[in-house]
Amino acid sequence: MILHLRAAVEQLYAALPSRFTPLRSELVAEAKQAGDKELATSIGALRKPTVAAWAVNHFVREHADELEDFREFAELLREAQRSLDADQLRLLGRERSRRVDALADRIAETSAEAGQKLGAGVAQEVRDTLTALIADEDAEASVLTGSLVRALSYSGFGSVDVEDVVALGTDGGEDGTRRPSLSVLRGGAGDGAGDEGDEGDDAFDLEERRRAKRAAARARLQAALETARSELRNADRQVAVLTARHEEVTEGIADLERRLATARGRLEKVTAELDEATGVRDRREQEEESAQQALADHDAEG
Repeated sequence: MILHLRAAVEQLYAALPSRFTPLRSELVAEAKQAGDKELATSIGALRKPTVAAWAVNHFVREHADELEDFREFAELLREAQRSLDADQLRLLGRERSRRVDALADRIAETSAEAGQKLGAGVAQEVRDTLTALIADEDAEASVLTGSLVRALSYSGFGSVDVEDVVALGTDGGEDGTRRPSLSVLRGGAGDGAGDEGDEGDDAFDLEERRRAKRAAARARLQAALETARSELRNADRQVAVLTARHEEVTEGIADLERRLATARGRLEKVTAELDEATGVRDRREQEEESAQQALADHDAEG
């Protein structure tokens, strides 16, 4: 007997996609029989997950231990982005695609073992979801509920849209996103040549005052150099971050172009088959008209 909505979610989102709708009807009937109309309505409103969402849910529920390395890698990459660590970003950015593909293949394998094979389009949605998990902590939290209703996607910048992506809202608090401080600590030095009193001429001769002015000027120039170097380092880090994001977007475009090429190939094949079928239909129509005319001529001769 289902006593609350979360118990229904646990059962429904663990079931195969083909089992979801009939099981939901059974749970609705149980709730009604128990006299809980509100629960019955809430269960009936639960959305059926896409095949890609189910595959990710199944893996999270049945093979959560295998996600640990992937989650640790995701946190490393997000930390590198937060700290603008250019070297880490380059290293981890090259590793990202390999890890996403490897885990997506593993999810496809476990889904097939459970009785649900994944087509090429669904497998791509799984990869998109894993990429979104890496990019965004809220996306990771959504995946870990094991109750996704649709795949996630990440465009290469900004945050991942996780609105209405899970069966039930999580019990999260405020947005925990942290941004690195980009303020520059500027070095500085005093002028070093204070106002001279009447006794200054006794303490400093002309050459000493010239040296003091040169020292003050050098200190200002040194501070400006340190500031420029600091700003250059920040600019280098920002370029590295944007380069990594540019590579993400470029990879996404390349993937979309490959998928578009595949779709166009399918369209060409279907178009050829349609033309052939239309030709056959036209010939059959002519044969039917000839047969009908022959029958009419025969009847007229009688």
